[in-house]
Amino acid sequence: MFWSQAQQVATSALLQGDLLPISTKPQLIRENGIDYFVHLKSANSQMKFAPKPKGFNPFLPYEQAMFVANAGVEHVCLLNKFPVLSPHLLICSNDFIAQTAPLSRADFNAWLLGLDQPQALGFYNGGKTAGASQPHRHMQLVITDLPIEQLIVNQQLPFVHQLFQYNHQQPDGNRLYHDYHEAMQKLALYDEDQCRPYNILLTNRWMLIIPRSRNNVDGVFANGINYSGHFLLAHTQQIEWLQQYGILRFLTDCGTTR
Repeated sequence: MFWSQAQQVATSALLQGDLLPISTKPQLIRENGIDYFVHLKSANSQMKFAPKPKGFNPFLPYEQAMFVANAGVEHVCLLNKFPVLSPHLLICSNDFIAQTAPLSRADFNAWLLGLDQPQALGFYNGGKTAGASQPHRHMQLVITDLPIEQLIVNQQLPFVHQLFQYNHQQPDGNRLYHDYHEAMQKLALYDEDQCRPYNILLTNRWMLIIPRSRNNVDGVFANGINYSGHFLLAHTQQIEWLQQYGILRFLTDCGTTR
């Protein structure tokens, strides 16, 4: 329900200089017959990754220019100010909730509001080790192709994960929360009132949960969207490094094989 409004807001914010895309157009890396998308950081990335004052929270308060819509009672839908793909939506809790705290039914209900497009992808970075750049609860949404979807649905991923498939019938928030809770227990990702590092990928066809062990290999960083086949790299040498190292090897090393 957000995408038409998000596109209008993004167009206006880009013209006004409030939206600062941080990537170039994608290049393709082919590995074992799969074309992966690789973006290079643009000059705007210097602003995104510049040091911030202690306690800085871009979501409290959020920039009015980034506002798209309310997402139920407990969440708001914002544009990501520094998108790799645009529009890039953030479903943020109105009040501060730690990114490492377990997700709730309300989180899934709000997130689902952005999954009404066939190519919508939700992803979640549970903690710094999983690629989270902000400690305030936020789920993310983009519209994109998914290079490794067939590996996902055919259970051909080489790293530990939990997959739930929904047979092209979008689940409701209760079902997603139930499956999430089951996976978090099976994968031993609960740690009292916090969670160990993990990513979620979510479409209206399936949900994938991935435990994480590290956030980078040799300075190449991974967050949730990388597990769909998209990468943001600093320079061409990192493209060469990733090609030589191997994409699935990289994702596996950032995950776990236990």
